[in-house]
Amino acid sequence: MLKKFFENVKNPKNNFGGRFMVKGMNVGHEKLAKWGRSFLHIKSSDVVLDLGCGGGRNVQYFLTKAKKVYGMDYSKTSVDIASSVNSESIRDGRCKIIEADVAKLPFEDESINIVTAFETIYFWNNIEVPFKEIHRVLIKDGQFLICNEGAYRDHKNIKKWADMLDFEVYSPEYLTETLNKIGFKCEYHLDEKKHLAFLARKL
Repeated sequence: MLKKFFENVKNPKNNFGGRFMVKGMNVGHEKLAKWGRSFLHIKSSDVVLDLGCGGGRNVQYFLTKAKKVYGMDYSKTSVDIASSVNSESIRDGRCKIIEADVAKLPFEDESINIVTAFETIYFWNNIEVPFKEIHRVLIKDGQFLICNEGAYRDHKNIKKWADMLDFEVYSPEYLTETLNKIGFKCEYHLDEKKHLAFLARKL
């Protein structure tokens, strides 16, 4: 029963547990997300895409900085909640929340300035496929930010989740090697709790 509830971390369902989990992400992840966002350089003319947008809090923040913001998630529950949180900007045409798969991004080549992924790449299958898609949709010198609670699987907070939900934890060394091959220039930052902010720029 408990494991079934926590599986809503991976793909929130349209039930009490799923909605509770998504709304909780907006609060529980904010401190980490704020730190990760500090490494981005956002211009008012930028178009931002937040992958795995969850409850829409990061989308909400980016709307205070950028011209247009897209949120994307494969959970319809997340899409519904993120749409509600950002409903005014959606009505104004500055925001769109869509249900889609990171393996096939529904955007044109070189149409996005910034792509972000907060606490979500753990759940992506065949990780190089979405990374290549991100490279495709980014403009030259576009930014790709990955922000994770732990940089390594043995991180005390990540290990229990990874073991319970059987997801991957990609080290900054692996991310650097993989993204360099695809055509990114990479840097990463660890705070005192070993949280990861990984920034890649399209060459």
